[in-house]
Amino acid sequence: MTSNRFFYSGGVVRQSLRQHGWIGLLYLAGLLFTVPLPLFMSTGNEQVPTVLRSLFDGTSAGDGLQNIVFLTVPVLAGVMLLRFIQRKGSSDLYHSLPLRREHLLTAHLISGLILLLVPIWLTAGVTALLNTSVELPFIFHINDIGSWALVVSFISIFLFAFTVFVGICVGQSLLQSVVVYALLLLPFFLYSMISRFLGHNLYGYSQITGTIVQNNNGVELRSSNNIWYSLSPFARIMELASSAFSYVELLIYIGVSLLFVILSYVLYRKRLVEKATQAMAFTFFQPLFKAGVMVCAMLLIGEYFYSTGGQRKDWAIFGYVLGAILGYIAVEMVIRKTWQIVRIRALLELVAYGAVLGLAMYIPTSSWIGFEERIPTAHSVEQVYAGPNLYLDGGATRKNLYFSQEKDFIAAVLNLQRELVRAHSAGETSGSNKEPQQRISIAYCLDDGTIMTRSYTFPEQPFRAALAKVMLSEPYKTVSYSLDKLYGTAETISIQSADDNERRVVLTDPKDIREFEAVLKEEVLDMSYSEMQAGSYALGNIEILNKPSSVSAEEPEWTRNVSYNWHLSFHKLNAWLERKGYADKVIISTKDILSVRAIPMISQEKEPYQPGKYIDEVNLFRILQQKYKVTTIEDPKLWNTVLDNRNNYSYDPQVEKGTYLFQVKIKSISGSGFHTVYYLLTPKDITPELAKALPTAP
Repeated sequence: MTSNRFFYSGGVVRQSLRQHGWIGLLYLAGLLFTVPLPLFMSTGNEQVPTVLRSLFDGTSAGDGLQNIVFLTVPVLAGVMLLRFIQRKGSSDLYHSLPLRREHLLTAHLISGLILLLVPIWLTAGVTALLNTSVELPFIFHINDIGSWALVVSFISIFLFAFTVFVGICVGQSLLQSVVVYALLLLPFFLYSMISRFLGHNLYGYSQITGTIVQNNNGVELRSSNNIWYSLSPFARIMELASSAFSYVELLIYIGVSLLFVILSYVLYRKRLVEKATQAMAFTFFQPLFKAGVMVCAMLLIGEYFYSTGGQRKDWAIFGYVLGAILGYIAVEMVIRKTWQIVRIRALLELVAYGAVLGLAMYIPTSSWIGFEERIPTAHSVEQVYAGPNLYLDGGATRKNLYFSQEKDFIAAVLNLQRELVRAHSAGETSGSNKEPQQRISIAYCLDDGTIMTRSYTFPEQPFRAALAKVMLSEPYKTVSYSLDKLYGTAETISIQSADDNERRVVLTDPKDIREFEAVLKEEVLDMSYSEMQAGSYALGNIEILNKPSSVSAEEPEWTRNVSYNWHLSFHKLNAWLERKGYADKVIISTKDILSVRAIPMISQEKEPYQPGKYIDEVNLFRILQQKYKVTTIEDPKLWNTVLDNRNNYSYDPQVEKGTYLFQVKIKSISGSGFHTVYYLLTPKDITPELAKALPTAP
């Protein structure tokens, strides 16, 4: 019978629940397995209770499984409950009943909501009971359980309504499932692939992983608010543990769900019964379906050929053409349910689609747009950011420190960009693979309130003069070396030797910390251009852990960490450490050395170079000593020369003639045993006295 009051058939609801009740049981089992069960299994562990931000957050390794359950069961429910219109026999049977289509759809929608919502709230009840009856090593409240149930309910309703809408538009259950997940991922996929495409074809294009916002206090880049993640429900749900849904998002999801339900009613009234088992139930969706599949195939296969073809544009163009052809063939076979699709009309249609899509891909990268040549004027730039990349975490840094209003810095950045654009127009920015490459990212805050971003990768040598003016400025060093995190109020500063992991000093005295950070900041600001590019040998590593109150009490520990290399050229810092008595605890000296041996490095005598192959210092020393004599250096004065001029080992098949590999054995702090380190000294590092003690290079 049909209930006129509730606009549905109770008999159809009961039949659906009997037939598909296993979906509700599966959902209940999945939710119980991933939410209350991990909590219960954690009882008895002797640990400090952890405060949970939400039930999506870090209770166990099953949190990822929670997202999988959310993303699969509601879609499965939508596919199974709509199979009655996708199969020929059941479609004829249901539509021959004395029921209006609105009654049929309403009954199946109600069945789906019962199968999905009842397990969610049963799981919430079990979790609440567990929280009150068992002592758990996690702290959460009834509000947290209610919030979890509400979010999961809205997610399930959205996915179910969306799957039903897609099912009415297509005529096959398998295709329905594929299209649902493809559309859920489509915004994120298209954003990623289009950004890659533009990055390959637009010089200076910068892919921003987060949105750029402007606030009353200035400008900041925020990486945790990417609209493309939010527009892709699949990507958004997968990051629930780290980023909870806001009330606005929940309202949007429930509003969109209602829209899909309304559209489902409208389209279902117009859907023909004989469209069951057909790929597309409505012919007006076919052009959009074909174009969407072709675009995705073009971008995906084009990116593959670009990456595997040595980043050559001819291979990329071949990939785009091949992707368009394969995408069209695939979609035609799906729509026509046969591989026999060769006909004149199909060829003409392929050419037409290909021409339109090719034009759509060409126009954004053409000179008509003027993207590559666009350079702001100095008077239109209010603030500028320049650094190695465009990743800034607004919550982990103090505002306005990464954007500078200094006129000289703005002029230097604009001058560098002008030189890069001019050289690119003349074809001079590619360089060879052997040349050192430099990367710089720029963000201009313009006087009209907009943000203009650019990122460039270019050979360093031709642009050294213009680049040096940018890199030697305080704003650039603040960005590159996180100088804004040197507050003088760190919790601890750990200084560890690069030669011996056992040699370490930890500063905790507030006065020492203030003095150390002041000297370190002065050293970084005094670094020369050559030191920033190559750098001298790092005596050790400096790890600074700031207090939470330095920025935000909710700031995670990893964002409070900042590290620096302690270079040989940091003379003021070395003097401060010596004056405080810390240097001897970290730096090795001749009294810590047992022996020093040297051997010449000969390029042509090494093993044949293979791309991706790396020979570590131990094996290389062993290879070389099989062919050349190893010389032991006995004079401690020469040991000092080696320590003062040493360079880190780096494997390069081609080395400068006169380069030597040194093996140095260092005493253990405990007094028993030793460990071995290796250094490189190039001809400019070797003094005449040391050269006399070394074997002549063949």
